[in-house]
Amino acid sequence: MITALSGDTSDASRLRATVGFVREQDTATLLRLLLPGLDGPESRTLAEHCAFSHAALLVFPSDRAELEATLAGCGLVADAPPTPSVVVRERLAVRHKRSAAELDVGILRPAVECRDGERRTVEVFALTVPPGSELGEVAAYERERQHETHVAFEVGAPDPSVLRGLCAAFGRYGATPDGGGYNPHENGTVFYFAAPAEAKAGYRRVELYVPGDHRDLLDG
Repeated sequence: MITALSGDTSDASRLRATVGFVREQDTATLLRLLLPGLDGPESRTLAEHCAFSHAALLVFPSDRAELEATLAGCGLVADAPPTPSVVVRERLAVRHKRSAAELDVGILRPAVECRDGERRTVEVFALTVPPGSELGEVAAYERERQHETHVAFEVGAPDPSVLRGLCAAFGRYGATPDGGGYNPHENGTVFYFAAPAEAKAGYRRVELYVPGDHRDLLDG
């Protein structure tokens, strides 16, 4: 199983592994790897309502030029400027007891052509760490722990009953809620889950991404 959770924690190595993982996977297979015991009609129902969209990681370039060079070295091209991250920036601020205002975190989603013919993305969170910055300690910690590494499924029809059903199904197969939030820059809500200990995908966190503002369901 290709996974980004390898012994080499350099940004380039983790990024190459993530690209390989995205290229190899498909929705139905990945759901079964993440949720042991999922099979039959419920597996098909989940795959109908949420599609594997990306795998994500957090990298730490010194500036935009270094970020673009790292992406290019892994065969990736960013076709748009970074979008400000809200959810990851706030998670980092809480984890490291820092002000969110001092954390410059952007999101890029370069595309990957996959073996099953689908076009998915690698979601790259980039925390800018200038040379000599005290944020170097944050980068070292996050590279080792990889808290923001995850795989994600996008929900096509953001109906409240569908969302509740998806969250309940994840829970029945051992996934536990792990926060989330709303990003006004993209008008999208993320629901995070911790994968069950028996998961075989190599990733410990799973995201459901839903277009629109669904904080009422997230809080509930």
